[in-house]
Amino acid sequence: MQLSSCWGCHQSLLNANLNLLPILPALDIVYWPAVVDFKHGSLEEREDGSIVVGFLEGVARTKQDTENAKLMRKKCKIIVAIGACSCYGSVVGLANLFDKDELIKRKFMETESITDEKPKEPTKHVPGIEDYIVNIKDIIEVDVFIPGCPPTTENIIAAISYLLTLVSEGPKSLDKNKSVCENCNLFKEGCFLDDGKLCYGAITAGGCELMCPNQGDYCYGCYRATNKPGEKVNQLKSIAYGIEELTDEIGASLQHFLDVYLGSSNITNFYFRGDLIQRLAYEPDSFKVKEIETENGPKLILDVTPTGTEVSDDLVGLALFLLKNDPKFKFSSKTVCSHCDRDYVDKVPTDLKRDYVGLPNTETCFLEQGYICLGPVTQAGCGTICPNKANAPCLGCYGPPVGVKDQGAKFISTLGALCADKDPSEILKSIIDPAGLFNRFTLADSTLGHRFHDKMEKE
Repeated sequence: MQLSSCWGCHQSLLNANLNLLPILPALDIVYWPAVVDFKHGSLEEREDGSIVVGFLEGVARTKQDTENAKLMRKKCKIIVAIGACSCYGSVVGLANLFDKDELIKRKFMETESITDEKPKEPTKHVPGIEDYIVNIKDIIEVDVFIPGCPPTTENIIAAISYLLTLVSEGPKSLDKNKSVCENCNLFKEGCFLDDGKLCYGAITAGGCELMCPNQGDYCYGCYRATNKPGEKVNQLKSIAYGIEELTDEIGASLQHFLDVYLGSSNITNFYFRGDLIQRLAYEPDSFKVKEIETENGPKLILDVTPTGTEVSDDLVGLALFLLKNDPKFKFSSKTVCSHCDRDYVDKVPTDLKRDYVGLPNTETCFLEQGYICLGPVTQAGCGTICPNKANAPCLGCYGPPVGVKDQGAKFISTLGALCADKDPSEILKSIIDPAGLFNRFTLADSTLGHRFHDKMEKE
């Protein structure tokens, strides 16, 4: 579904060309008006929830955009926001600095190219305009975020490929009515669980041909959840619920188990809310906590249901709860700077410059040359194309990294620290448009949000 946008994200996907061939046979495209001739009515007529994955591109600038976003949410099990527009509001979100009436007046009545003697806002056969840009995630629930203006072709293909693995039936040998324990050579003698060590074969579907325990290693659940936990599941529960202190070894075991058992993406250039490890890093407070009774007494776990089997879900919830409260739990989230080929010492600018002043060299950090570069506060994933290949500073189109709520505010703080010995008035001379510079792609998702007006009541 294309909302108000420039079509660049569509183009980035189509740029895959022949690389789409391995993916297309696995897809049944049911609506894509930019490419396939399906009418809007055909989407409306589909049964709610009958489409597995829906992609949304663009912003909700018009009332029709808002309704189309809601329609997609109703029809699709998974909603993917693709591009900076649908993730953060992008450049279009800068319109939130103005009133709607100001924008309409400028667009339809004051633009230099207007030739009508009495110009006015068109109202026939056009959708009404929303008062301001509201982020898609604030209109509907979004499951996957692929940022970028546009996202790289590789990012989009990687996300689609990953989603395909989640909805696939799995290998032919997979048997969800059995567990790994049933084919384990250690079942009767030498079992890891008998020694009090975490091995997750009892809650893992059968059919695995590698059988790690037979090779002397623990089962971490790569065949995902079984519908029928094995006989030794109570031993696994006893060991897990008996954990009082999270050692490095146990913490690593729990995180590896979650990564493998839940099919975590481990790809940081897009955020999938269904990936519980990613969600634990991005939105730790979005989980509900519940108390369960165990043989070791009451235990707090996170209330999640990724498998539909109570014992497995509770063990996953326990692992997530333990990691959430572990200060050593870290989720890799790198910035553009970490992938930049340029040399830097301390990133402290000598003198701040406007981007049209002089010509930056291709070897030194942009900040050290005095050019504003948002690399330190922008999540990696683009391949650092602009600094490495275009000799241009990062503008921040991939949004903030994990743990940073407001990209612009974070960069202002960073710049203040880097320029601590400089005169603030001199810095301001080089920063004419702070919102457009620091929140170019994220203003609609920032603490600024949109323009407000204070109203005072007369007594």
